[in-house]
Amino acid sequence: MRMYQPIWCQLKAMPLSEASKKGVSVTANRRLHQRIYKAVVQEKYKDLPYKMELGSQKTILWHKSRGSILTFYLTMSVKTIDYSCL
Repeated sequence: MRMYQPIWCQLKAMPLSEASKKGVSVTANRRLHQRIYKAVVQEKYKDLPYKMELGSQKTILWHKSRGSILTFYLTMSVKTIDYSCL
């Protein structure tokens, strides 16, 4: 298992309402926050089964940083892709 994969797995396993309000928190040195965020985004990008499960819907991964605590949130996008016009 990759280093930041457990953060992504824990976030996607949460119910979407809880993931968008409570999120998953990690404590780390503030200088590492951007690196950790980038790694979790990469985990989301690599998770092909999760993308297939969503179909045409999209999720948005975002974060908040407060002191040494980095919190990740996952929100479902309202916009869906319409392929009928192609």
